[in-house]
Amino acid sequence: MAPEPVQLAPAAVELTAQECAEKFPELYEAATSESVRPPFKQVVQAWQLAKSKDRQEALAGDWLFPRLREKFGREHQGIEKDYYCERAVCGGLLATDRTLHSILNTDRPALAQAEIACKVMAREAAMGFADLRLKPQLEEATDHAYSALTRVLGAADKIARDDVGDQDKDLAIASAAAEVKTVQQRIDVLLQRQARIEYFQGVLSGAVPALALAAGIGVVAAHLWANALSPSSLTGSITMAALGAVISVIQRMSTGSLVVDQTVSASQRRMLGGLRPAVGAVFGAVAYFTLLTGSLATGATTSTGQQSFAFFALAGFAAGFSERFATDMLERSGQLLGTNSSRPTPKDQP
Repeated sequence: MAPEPVQLAPAAVELTAQECAEKFPELYEAATSESVRPPFKQVVQAWQLAKSKDRQEALAGDWLFPRLREKFGREHQGIEKDYYCERAVCGGLLATDRTLHSILNTDRPALAQAEIACKVMAREAAMGFADLRLKPQLEEATDHAYSALTRVLGAADKIARDDVGDQDKDLAIASAAAEVKTVQQRIDVLLQRQARIEYFQGVLSGAVPALALAAGIGVVAAHLWANALSPSSLTGSITMAALGAVISVIQRMSTGSLVVDQTVSASQRRMLGGLRPAVGAVFGAVAYFTLLTGSLATGATTSTGQQSFAFFALAGFAAGFSERFATDMLERSGQLLGTNSSRPTPKDQP
């Protein structure tokens, strides 16, 4: 008699890639919901799933990664370049809006600091080159930052390998840190160049009101203080001090010694530059009164006419050109006043 037929178990149903993706609800919602803006971390997570040896995870990652990547790119005007590690959980992306994004899971502090430095460089470049006319400089700076970031991510991927020795891992970290430092210096040069230009624009715009202020003080001095001081000498000192401040900025720009805060906005840099001639004018007035006070303290007589004007104008220029000169004069005047007040009067002398 023929054997009874055996009832076979139904074959396992193969899940589709989308069904596999649904097993990761946060990533799936970020990929499908229009109200959710996926962070770059989820893009990296989808990449890691796509590289998994588990078939269902790999299918889920293959379905999620392009959708999350495309959706993330829409939030940033597109994607210029991106880099993802094979072994380490990390990745980097340079968007079309020139923002730099990265994820790095590492236990090496040097790599973590280098990654942060790359993102800080990109942010400072975005602030320093915010003007649309500076787009080439922004692209150059952010390209440099992205290049350094990929070197850091490559080092993180290398130290995650078991077949790489400790010495080679340390060398990879040191090389990445050195490249980040080199790129940082290059970007600082670009940012300082632009910051100096904007600062100098402010200086030039502030020179006009500073000179107008000097003329106004001269008119007031001629009407109200003509018996107490020389209006022409005071005006000359203030005017030359404002011009000295402008020349000082030009001289420091030519030698590269002028350092401007590149972390503030361009409008703030121009505003600070606009105050520089006014500060110089104030130092010019201080220089005039300091020299006048010193002359009175020592009992010396000041010359009149052209010599007096030239003397105070030169002193004002020096005070505006160098703040140290003005402060030194103040200190010297204070010493003279102190010495003069400590001398015994004729009545006190035996």
